[in-house]
Amino acid sequence: MIGSAKIVSEEGSRDRDVPYKSDQESVGANALQQFTGHIPWIGWRQLVRTVTAARCTLLVSTVAASHAGVGDAAGRVEEIETHLLAGARSESLNELCHRPIMLLFYRDDCSACHALLQDLGNSAEFELLSEYMTMVFAESMVDLTENYPYPLPHFRNDSLFLHRGSRKGKLRMGEAETVREAFAGQGEYFPRVFFIFPQNGSVMPIFNQGVDSNPSFPNFYPETSFIIAQYDGCSLDYERGGELF
Repeated sequence: MIGSAKIVSEEGSRDRDVPYKSDQESVGANALQQFTGHIPWIGWRQLVRTVTAARCTLLVSTVAASHAGVGDAAGRVEEIETHLLAGARSESLNELCHRPIMLLFYRDDCSACHALLQDLGNSAEFELLSEYMTMVFAESMVDLTENYPYPLPHFRNDSLFLHRGSRKGKLRMGEAETVREAFAGQGEYFPRVFFIFPQNGSVMPIFNQGVDSNPSFPNFYPETSFIIAQYDGCSLDYERGGELF
């Protein structure tokens, strides 16, 4: 099922070197449907709703935490919280909560996006791997930072958190900047591919390391083979757990 994306303005095609700056709305699923209609893509909004309904970010700790120093300064408390969250797993039994998320930032008027999608659609190996990931697309950072921020990870016993508040609506300024740095630290070039931990929404430290990779565009993948080559690292990182932003 293909979800809604944002409208493509009449500005001509874009590639990875040209940041997208419009916040208009439209259905941008044409190339996804044309080249990868057999891949079960969902939009970012649908991902957030599904993850929320499945309670993927309700966590059970796998880290033996020491409570010594709980009464120390706020910085120490935050360090303990981050350590617990990074090593935690989802308490949910829903399969969605236990498989990596592949996020594709894509534009329907981007020639480089079309080339990658066509290559993805022709790859039987990628089709097989897609069954072990949640395949998600987005067009800009607006959905991630303003419209549909990823739900906060938390434990059933909220007393583990001494100063963490629940998220209501948009991200706070500091949170939004952290998310932008994680997903668009080098700008909003297209296409960009990220692998994400479902239990906390953080980004796995996985980048294109192909022979033609450009350090200025670490999440740009021109060919399917480069994405497939990173899948083993994605699986290994998921087993290790996720660092928070």
